[in-house]
Amino acid sequence: AGGGAFSSSALADDSAVADFYKGKTVSVVIRSTAGGGYDFYGRLVARHIGQYIPGNPDVIAVNRPGAGGLVATNYMFNRAPKDGTEFLIPARELAVSERLGGDEIRYKTLEFGPLGSVSKSTRVWLAGPNSGVNNLEDLMNYRKNNGRDFNFAVSGRSAGSYQLALMLQESGYPVNIITGYEGTSDQTLAVLRDEAQGTINTYGSAIDQINDEGFKVIAKLGDHPAIADVESVKVALTGKWLQVADVLEGQMLVGRPFFTAPGVPADRLKALQDAFYKVVQDPQAAEEAARAGRPWGDYASPAEMTDAYERLFAAPDEVVELLGTDD
Repeated sequence: AGGGAFSSSALADDSAVADFYKGKTVSVVIRSTAGGGYDFYGRLVARHIGQYIPGNPDVIAVNRPGAGGLVATNYMFNRAPKDGTEFLIPARELAVSERLGGDEIRYKTLEFGPLGSVSKSTRVWLAGPNSGVNNLEDLMNYRKNNGRDFNFAVSGRSAGSYQLALMLQESGYPVNIITGYEGTSDQTLAVLRDEAQGTINTYGSAIDQINDEGFKVIAKLGDHPAIADVESVKVALTGKWLQVADVLEGQMLVGRPFFTAPGVPADRLKALQDAFYKVVQDPQAAEEAARAGRPWGDYASPAEMTDAYERLFAAPDEVVELLGTDD
């Protein structure tokens, strides 16, 4: 009998949520201007989520650019209605920004209602086709075998890829870092000309380097299924760098996060979380993302998001300061 009582109360909840949303307009707030990744994902979710929210409200996308996403994030925390009629795609670094602090941060990441994230990213350490390096062990023996250090080509000292090369250097690998190579194509050419022997990229951006140029993935951070057999860079790291990698891995899991305002009633939050999950599984949404060449469907749940942010807030300052940012 308990089961019957449960299911009827669940139905009652659903109908209350449907009654609330019927005839309403829900807004997806986007942290940037039109064009670009955040806008793409915000509009894609806005196009598809209405059919999965009980009561099938109209859904519109609203751009609220400014201050690298802070305008939209502060708005959602402090001024948006707390009734589940607005939700947000913020800058993926919102928790890092909060942790590093500043007067302009007027939100608490963990108080938002997390809906999920539509794509994860995996970082890859790449060696050129003629470097003779296939894995971390080869990299450790590079100086012994070649009489010189292994050079990573990166853009600049503030780039995430610089920190990712530094973590190997400081963990005892014979690695040297050369800056000034702005994009993936510059870095690829540097390796093909043997000015450098490797680069660091996200897996999605490195596919051409791997398939067309024969670059080898020698280590990874993240869990892209296509490179399941490659070693995690964490086996190579020591001390604070292992903590940096741990925190960074959590942040990469939530590459395109969505949140609703704090204080949204639990039944509506659950309905939005369920609807969001269904959008990520929607074949038509997946097809639109594929046509645009955008990663899609590598879902992170609200619980995984919360876990990643809690790890970040628990890390020591020196670890957070070493995270670096790349897009």
